[in-house]
Amino acid sequence: MQQLSWTDDMMLRAERAETPMQIQMLLIYDPSTVPGGKVTFKGMLEELDARLHLAPTFRRRLTELPGALHMPYWVDDPDFDLEYHVRHIALPQPGDWRQLCIQIAGIHARQIDLRRPPWEITVIEGLNSVPGVPEGAFAISLKLHHCAVDGMESVELMVALHDLAADGPRPAPPERPWQPDALPSTASLLSRTAINVALYPLRAGKVLVPNGVKVVRQLAGLPGKLAGGVASTLVGGAGSPFAPPTRFNGAVSPHRVFEARFHDLADILSIKASVPGSTINDVALAYVGGALRDYLGRHDELPEQTLVAACLVSLRDAADKGSGGNRLFGRLQPLGTTIADPLERLTSITEATAAIRDASDTSSTTRLLDLVGLLPTALLGMTVKAAIVLPFSGPTIANTTVSNVRGPTEPIFFNGARLVRATGLGPLIGGLNLFHVVASYNGSFSIGVTAERDALPDPATYAECMETAFQELLAAAG
Repeated sequence: MQQLSWTDDMMLRAERAETPMQIQMLLIYDPSTVPGGKVTFKGMLEELDARLHLAPTFRRRLTELPGALHMPYWVDDPDFDLEYHVRHIALPQPGDWRQLCIQIAGIHARQIDLRRPPWEITVIEGLNSVPGVPEGAFAISLKLHHCAVDGMESVELMVALHDLAADGPRPAPPERPWQPDALPSTASLLSRTAINVALYPLRAGKVLVPNGVKVVRQLAGLPGKLAGGVASTLVGGAGSPFAPPTRFNGAVSPHRVFEARFHDLADILSIKASVPGSTINDVALAYVGGALRDYLGRHDELPEQTLVAACLVSLRDAADKGSGGNRLFGRLQPLGTTIADPLERLTSITEATAAIRDASDTSSTTRLLDLVGLLPTALLGMTVKAAIVLPFSGPTIANTTVSNVRGPTEPIFFNGARLVRATGLGPLIGGLNLFHVVASYNGSFSIGVTAERDALPDPATYAECMETAFQELLAAAG
């Protein structure tokens, strides 16, 4: 058994019908590379079944303590049924991009059954009129609950499902056929939890003792340093760490929309090279800032103060791979929406990123997460959970969420079909009703957009604004 961390538990407690806490990948395949030239749903199920042992996430579910006294545990699902988790649909003709977006948004809006392993795959056939995609292509929607994985860990699961060649051999089977462990009794759960609670002081000492008082001072000063770094770099923000309210900030409904744009990574690197010191993530933020500036300008809603993004940063290192759960840290980033010139906007974002990087200390942040994770759930305070699950109110901290996920740099294949496009969707919570997933795969770059339907009733228009922002950056970079 493995107990959820406090961050994983927060992801679970934030779950409501209006805020399904799940991440999703949209993967589009070219079946012409399949040996024999045909993909069958039965063949896909066999391929998935042959790979389940590569990631324990696929066959484990949650079990709660009585009265939710403490964080739940992961246990083997004794009733695991692969066909329950894998669904199969087809787009009506002509099978175009808009139809696919509507289907993906509908899938994302539905909650995952948390009584079973928290993931779903939907195979979508009939992609016959999607620009840039071969006729007859199919898509896979891979949806996972955020309490089980973060963005980087979801990539590890994606890799486990794929080969590096169309005719690549399946992975070696496990040494023994999978047999689920017996479900723990209530008494064993309570006993294990009591031991964990008793060990809190010892574990906290291990986190703090190596650096003593210095660590405590770093942790205590970290929030102030981060806020100061953001406040000093917000363009037009008059030193305020808060963002201007927009249509993307407020109460959320259960309804979602989805869009995405795809580009050559070489073009993104060309834009990056035009501003010394910038990163691909800086370019993505300038891209998002330009799209939001254009979109809100078209609706006569562009604030005089710059919009702000909440950026999710992974704290995973090589040792964390395959461990599941969440190792995330958030920072605020100005988007330069008050700046018309695209390269000036990118320069401003690059400088702001550098200032925030100088003000922060990743090692201290990691210690902070480790230390908070050692506290009993009761000491975390019910107010923390209430702040997550109650409808959003109060000052606007950020206007959108931006998450950057790096995928494989080589082409990969599922059941012989070549993956040609990859993008993602993210959860909406805390008054942030617009989520951008920045992803890269095999020389391509994408930005996937998840939004609440009332906040973005015209996703195709926003897609036009995204394309315009990209073309402006590319032209300015020469």
